[in-house]
Amino acid sequence: MKQSNLENSLYQNAAMGTYAIRQVLPKVSDGELKKELNKQLNMYHNESNAVASSMRGNSNVPQRLPVMKRVMSKAGIAFELARDNSSEHIAEMMIQGTNMGIIDINKALNGTKNLSPQAAKQAKEMLSREQQYIDSLKRFL
Repeated sequence: MKQSNLENSLYQNAAMGTYAIRQVLPKVSDGELKKELNKQLNMYHNESNAVASSMRGNSNVPQRLPVMKRVMSKAGIAFELARDNSSEHIAEMMIQGTNMGIIDINKALNGTKNLSPQAAKQAKEMLSREQQYIDSLKRFL
């Protein structure tokens, strides 16, 4: 796998986090959970911008989230929220989504040959933040 694929994986992970949180936020009634999700939304937004900027600096173009992935995510989130929009369930959904992101980043990281120190650092920092997101949501379970 090329390094740009790892960067694109990082970009798409942050973009998916942004997209998912924007879908969930209108249904959140718990002020503390809403505050936490807004904090994560800002960080995901900043991460996607930073990765996109880095990619453009290397003459790469970040790939948008595939339409089908966005549609499936939106439908899944809507279904889950219609079923249960409690703070506990929303936190669980967000933790599950974050775990999926961790898996995707690790696959991309492990599959990238000749990884630059900067790309490795960026991926490891994002993995660390993803774990922090999970830890911050556990109190809502």
